[in-house]
Amino acid sequence: MLERGFFINNRYEILSRVGAGGMSDVYKAKDHKLNRNVAIKVLKNEFSKDKNFVSKFRVEAQSAASLIHPNIVNIYDAGNEEGIHYIVMELAEGMTLKRYIRRYGRLSARETVDFAIQIASGLQAAHEHHIIHRDIKPQNILVSDSGTIKVTDFGIARAATGDDTISSSAMGSVRYLSPEQARGGYADERSDIYSLGITIYEMATGKVPFDGENTVAIALMHLRDEITPPRCYFPDIPSSLEKIILKCTMKQPEQRYQSAAELILDLQKVFLSPDGNYVYVNPLVDDSPTIQRNTEDIEKIRKSLTGTERKRDVEKNRSRAEEEGDEEEDYKDDASMNPKLEKLILVITIVFGVLVACIVFYLVGNSLHLFRTSSNKGTTQAAVETTTEAPKEATTASKPEETKYTKMPNLIGLTKNAAEDEMKALGLKADFAYEDGSSSADSDLIVKKQQYNKGDAVAIDSTVKITLGKKDSADATTTAEKVEVPAMVNYTEKKAEKELTKAGLKVKKAYATSDTVKEGYVIKQSPKGGTIVNKGFAVTITISKGVGKTTVPSLIGVSQSVAERELNQVGLKLGTVSYDYSGEVGVGDVISQGIESGTSVDKGTKVSIVLSLGEQESYRYEGSVNIEEQPFDEGASGSVKLVLKQDSWESTIYSKSSVSNDDFPLNITFEGDREGGGTVIMYVNGKQYNTYSVNLSAISD
Repeated sequence: MLERGFFINNRYEILSRVGAGGMSDVYKAKDHKLNRNVAIKVLKNEFSKDKNFVSKFRVEAQSAASLIHPNIVNIYDAGNEEGIHYIVMELAEGMTLKRYIRRYGRLSARETVDFAIQIASGLQAAHEHHIIHRDIKPQNILVSDSGTIKVTDFGIARAATGDDTISSSAMGSVRYLSPEQARGGYADERSDIYSLGITIYEMATGKVPFDGENTVAIALMHLRDEITPPRCYFPDIPSSLEKIILKCTMKQPEQRYQSAAELILDLQKVFLSPDGNYVYVNPLVDDSPTIQRNTEDIEKIRKSLTGTERKRDVEKNRSRAEEEGDEEEDYKDDASMNPKLEKLILVITIVFGVLVACIVFYLVGNSLHLFRTSSNKGTTQAAVETTTEAPKEATTASKPEETKYTKMPNLIGLTKNAAEDEMKALGLKADFAYEDGSSSADSDLIVKKQQYNKGDAVAIDSTVKITLGKKDSADATTTAEKVEVPAMVNYTEKKAEKELTKAGLKVKKAYATSDTVKEGYVIKQSPKGGTIVNKGFAVTITISKGVGKTTVPSLIGVSQSVAERELNQVGLKLGTVSYDYSGEVGVGDVISQGIESGTSVDKGTKVSIVLSLGEQESYRYEGSVNIEEQPFDEGASGSVKLVLKQDSWESTIYSKSSVSNDDFPLNITFEGDREGGGTVIMYVNGKQYNTYSVNLSAISD
């Protein structure tokens, strides 16, 4: 273990140890180069010379370094200094999800869904980079003090590309292990989704679905046992959430969610439709092999679960030989059928099924006269066509969407830009063509022809062919009737109307809310300012009605991320986030909000929140000093004062004006400003006599 004050790479100063895993320790450290606190994962000494463990450690750094996502712990640096293998990571202040569940018990449905969405978002980012985590469990998920979830520990991650399978040694923690990993098979994105499903189960119920005396027993449960639905334990869990959990944990990968993105979509619907029936599971044509396992499968599982955990299980069970024997009998029951006999039964079953299908087909065909002579051929064919085509009509028939129309304006004589603006204002598109002798390079082109006449009904979003050509003498009178549209954006409604009328144009008005333009002012106009149009053309101006209104939602009891999401959904913003202690609201959840729920406010308004720090714990910091030396000459006496110093803080912990050597040794217990080191300075007759290093401990009141 590294001591406080130890430097790695002359840059990272160890401050304290914050956690430990199977093969590494995690420390809080200070990066002196960038002046920030970081987390450093250091491979334990006993594994630093093991090539296999060092390789896994490097894989973690390489896997996670390419991932930058708010729900994944970011990797800053990695290296090896004098046999110390380390990874420098983002410091997420908080605790593991496992510890969170142990401390607070089962999570609320809302918090479960919130955490699950964040974990799935992190996995989605990893999967998009073709990285499979392969060890998703609450111990590898951090809950920050702000309520943000961080997925960490990519130590056994593997790229999803290539032909690489999981190897014979099953990876991941057995209580969260997918069936295919338990078999030592290929792991893909759906394996992570299975492990996430088990994790969501634990969040919702406070327990894992499968547990046993040893790793083999638990792995077999993942392979053959059905999961007890969470609502059997807690009926308050939304049924839609239960269905999501059960879909995540299907034995066959084909029946699970095929991607994290797919899972997120269903999780987002939980509180919109708590009892909804939107979770669909693909049925299996033949699922018999998913439950029964032969001797070969079971032996593979036994061999795959080697290592320290398996060795521990063997030692544990040596003293229980009788129980072990019973367990072996159970395994024999699972594999009692002869494989050859099993294959024979399967063949017989298939043949029998084919015969039954042929008989049913014959009976149905005979009733429909499908097997009569050629005289009835036409009738038979018609019958077949009728029966096959009818469903198509049923499935394809749907109510056609209502088409909206507008009237075609007169564009003759307008410039290309003016014509295009006028078409856009009406929801039409222009397909420009050119008369002979004209091209797009000409600057003085005007509209000569249009596909539809003025006043014709044209479907909105249609493309209309417009022909451009050069001006000639016949267009002179037309040109004289053209005017330039003045720019009216940010003018008042009254001023804009006056200026447009003055220019010989008509005015059409529309109104809309705006977060940026003051009420009563022009937001936009059509056509734009500077466009050349016919005199008398109607210009549409859109007037601001001011900022739109919305209702503040209730945020009490939700995490910061959920609060921000709910505010954004109604057009509001998250304001100041502050913290306070609460014995009623869980850590990281909202205690109070700056604007009461149900209040009507302008869109874009910031709503401040106060997050819970949990129940406040009171501490005092206590230390002691024992001074044995005698500062006075024999028979003499004087004053003695002891002063405790901790950084800039100091306090007198002992002061007496008449002290002799008979008062020594002097043993003083005192309280300080903080936990950790300090210095006691001894003054004799007003002069500094000696100093003593002390250490203070935090004691809960």
